[in-house]
Amino acid sequence: MTDPWRLYDRLIGEVPSDVTVTRALVNRWAVVGTDAGTMGVAMTCHGGPQLPEPAIVGAGLQDVAALATSWDLRLASLGVAALNAWYAQPAQLAGLPGLVWDEQADCATRLVPALAARPSAVVGHFPFTERLTGRTVVLERRPRGDDLPDPACEYELPGRELVAITGSALTNKTLPRLLALCAGARVHLVGPSAPPAPEAYPACVREFDGAVVVDPDRCFQDAGMGARRLTASPALRRFALPVS
Repeated sequence: MTDPWRLYDRLIGEVPSDVTVTRALVNRWAVVGTDAGTMGVAMTCHGGPQLPEPAIVGAGLQDVAALATSWDLRLASLGVAALNAWYAQPAQLAGLPGLVWDEQADCATRLVPALAARPSAVVGHFPFTERLTGRTVVLERRPRGDDLPDPACEYELPGRELVAITGSALTNKTLPRLLALCAGARVHLVGPSAPPAPEAYPACVREFDGAVVVDPDRCFQDAGMGARRLTASPALRRFALPVS
């Protein structure tokens, strides 16, 4: 089996060591801002041992990004937000082939018909899963309705042609195994938690459907107030990035 930490090592290794974290918080969303004027977000996950929180503000961005490997999932959420403070920047994405923004990047509009057209699966109960029918299985850690519990991934993902996976799978450490099970599929990583760094992921990852922070002050304020759907805030801008 391929080392599951390899993905994390690749992502963390490319984060610069000379960028400093200037502000951070954990609410429904984890948020990390830097002295470079960038900000990254990740949906907060919970679970695992409650470890002492290291100094975040004033630490190097790469050191905070390394928390993505923590089994204290609250700290891991901060680590993934730090990864996104580097990778999920408009300047990093600008000019990449196939990149689209805003309404054109609405993943539900594009994904629902594509999922319906072939054997497919969704990992994570997104709002658009309510519009899916028979051929698509939905796997969820806290199942609702017809969702299957996420351990069913071992049985349900092999042989699927299209799979959409929540970016939070990076935080909770399930993503490496999910990608291994999807080796023959076209995988979309969905949501602002997944760092859009195509070179770090295996070849099955063919698209990122996420969001970047374009107004750090507003993002920090909204997250601090406990915004549930931070992606609906004008502080974030949606994008879709296909991988050639």
